[in-house]
Amino acid sequence: MDFIKQFHSGWAYLAILMGIIFLLSTLVYAVSKKDTDNTIRRIGLVTTIVFHVQLLVGIVYYVMRFLAMDGAGNIMKSNVLRFSFVEHPLMMIVAITFLTIANAKLKRSKMVPYSVVIFGFLGMIALISRIPWETWMG
Repeated sequence: MDFIKQFHSGWAYLAILMGIIFLLSTLVYAVSKKDTDNTIRRIGLVTTIVFHVQLLVGIVYYVMRFLAMDGAGNIMKSNVLRFSFVEHPLMMIVAITFLTIANAKLKRSKMVPYSVVIFGFLGMIALISRIPWETWMG
């Protein structure tokens, strides 16, 4: 379980970096009204893959932690457990959904629309809002 936790924590750095690169590149393309080309499509594809790998590893880690836990009925009573087992997973699913929608819109468009930037921005806000900063950074 320790390897899964370390992988999930380490891969998060890559996910955040790719999310920022995706957001900035789509913003540049949308503002400059550039046509969608292979570069921006590849950035979108790699970002989507990185986020989905993070989601799958997170689900494995979630299930392993849940099965190893005693007293699952106390999840909602504890702020720490509620954050770990409810708030963090749900917001990460929301974030990945927004970024996947952004990538799907990007693939279908001739020029990068602002809706791609908005969905990417909403996804990154959802992601950053529910990172366990206390445990992750220290």
